[in-house]
Amino acid sequence: MSTRGKRLRLAIEARGVRKQQALAFQLGVHESAITRWKEDRSLSLTNAIALCDALDISLDWLLLGRGTIDSHKVLTQVSHTEQSQLTTSFDKLSQQMTEQTQARLQSFFISLHADLLGSAR
Repeated sequence: MSTRGKRLRLAIEARGVRKQQALAFQLGVHESAITRWKEDRSLSLTNAIALCDALDISLDWLLLGRGTIDSHKVLTQVSHTEQSQLTTSFDKLSQQMTEQTQARLQSFFISLHADLLGSAR
């Protein structure tokens, strides 16, 4: 999918949302907001996260088109030990980075990890 709006429309359909009004109510927004988002108009990060939570879709996929609609579910397959090691390493490195760099690096790692797990199958 080439645009965020197209990906959102696909997600709404894939998750079987029949009433846009019900989704809007769940998100605490007006129905017209969802229509605007499907037309690639502005979407705040807070609303994007809420959408992804409500639709159970990957934020990286919705906003950037990376991975798949279910990329976020791949992370649950990582062992607890692997998660602990990654978290410890990232915490040590993040103390030396700006918040913006931390966020970008974390997003990169998540995307990379999902891609690596996908190619191993």
